[in-house]
Amino acid sequence: MKLQGCTALVTGANEGIGKGFVEVLLEQGAAKIYAAARRPDSLASIIALDPKRIVPMTLDITNDAQRHAAFALASDMSLLVNNAGIAGSENATERRFLGASDMADARKVMETDFWAHVEMCRGFSPHLITNATTRDGGSAIINILSVGAIFCVVEYSSYSAAKGALALATIGIRAELMKSNVSVHGVFTGAVESRMSAKGTHAKTSAPDHARYVLAAVERGEEDIYAGLGAKEMHEAIRQDPVAFQRSRVERYWDSPMK
Repeated sequence: MKLQGCTALVTGANEGIGKGFVEVLLEQGAAKIYAAARRPDSLASIIALDPKRIVPMTLDITNDAQRHAAFALASDMSLLVNNAGIAGSENATERRFLGASDMADARKVMETDFWAHVEMCRGFSPHLITNATTRDGGSAIINILSVGAIFCVVEYSSYSAAKGALALATIGIRAELMKSNVSVHGVFTGAVESRMSAKGTHAKTSAPDHARYVLAAVERGEEDIYAGLGAKEMHEAIRQDPVAFQRSRVERYWDSPMK
């Protein structure tokens, strides 16, 4: 995938990781960027970055009608950055599978972080396939996952479950598109500055630096990308001893859980 001259669509573009992608895609010569967010009023500062190249889009990725409107509007796109997502309830108990009052929060997380992303891939894949044949550089899908897709973040079990499901779906989607000049990339993100990570006091990679790393890896053709502070280290620790790594996370859950 060549980024110069591409037309991109970035979900969750109004802040955090999504905003970082918009900024860096502008730097790297994207011809047009559809900046998507649930609230159009949240995109004013994004549009101001480059009003000529940024097209604001109202999009709740779980809303079927809004998705189909996006499919129709952005038929010229050659890069999908599937970023929008949620971590789950602010109430830690409601993020548990057994302790929650019901499964409403877990279902919402799965709908947002898994099914809606798959629907975005399904809806935009015909455009990506067509546009890959008409531009020099092909097309690409970037699915923003989490390093928590390869182990269970017990305090956010439904989030890990959804991201893990999307990681496997990314492999399936990649296989279906591999003959179409559409590359599919899974980004296993570590600590990156975003609204989701704001409560944590640990160091984080800036959103633009995260986007630069990911986009460089996409241009190199890397499929599984470990980006953000700690992502590579956790991947290596899991590879070395997955049982011990997961046990350490379970022990943290009981001794000093994340909020």
